[in-house]
Amino acid sequence: MGGRHIGMGLVDNDGRISYKKIVKLDETNRSEEGIFNCIREYVDEHAEKADSVGIGVPGIIRNNQIIYTANLPLQNVDVASYVGSRLPLYVGNDASCATIAEYHFIDKKMYSNYALVTIGTGIGAGIILNGNLYNGSTGAAGEVGHMVIDKDGIQCNCGRRGCYEKYGSISSLLKKTNTESLKEFFYLLDRNENIGKVFDEYLENVAEGLANIINLYDLEMLVIGGGIAWFSDKFIHTLKSKVASKILNRYTYDLNMRCAELGNDAGIIGASLLSQYEE
Repeated sequence: MGGRHIGMGLVDNDGRISYKKIVKLDETNRSEEGIFNCIREYVDEHAEKADSVGIGVPGIIRNNQIIYTANLPLQNVDVASYVGSRLPLYVGNDASCATIAEYHFIDKKMYSNYALVTIGTGIGAGIILNGNLYNGSTGAAGEVGHMVIDKDGIQCNCGRRGCYEKYGSISSLLKKTNTESLKEFFYLLDRNENIGKVFDEYLENVAEGLANIINLYDLEMLVIGGGIAWFSDKFIHTLKSKVASKILNRYTYDLNMRCAELGNDAGIIGASLLSQYEE
């Protein structure tokens, strides 16, 4: 699940997706019932081909229950009661799902301390520590979008002010530039000086949050995921330079940072791997 759409697919053991389906969320289906109707219909259609069901949700998850989401109308939801499948069910944080996929298929042999930050409607992160997915004591680890970078700043959906995702999310970027999509934004980027200035400020804000994460976990690799990863050639070198200038151990730390190779498919692929990474 994302803030604007639901992506669904049947995933094989090599991470290949078939029967992929994207459902846009709008006023007709952006409700608890509407969201799970979409998922249940898809699961029912493909259940005979599957071994399990994995669902990634942008929020706090505990024991296959959605405790809270800031950007979707889901709170205290028993997912199993909606999905109704006899298949084993695993529910995890969406950023953790993307992290699992990228780590499992791309980076597992090289790194043990690792994070993937998804930048979309909001911002979240999946954290791998010593080769294991870190969920925290209550399943709420990785909610980096709600660390405050300006205590008197913009009001956030979570109730606080100045949260990272109000400055570093795709939503905030599109809002500031009055653009409808990243495709439109990056088309205009090289053609509009003012948009270029806004983007530089945006990257400064993104870098602040990423530097905080690196300072906290002393990571071997930091990966940027979400829709913005498709446009990595437009910003990754500038962003890496900004982050490198902000981290505490900048004189001894070799910053490994790149954009996700699996792109938006990472969440779907990672959801299928939840059974292997759940504690």
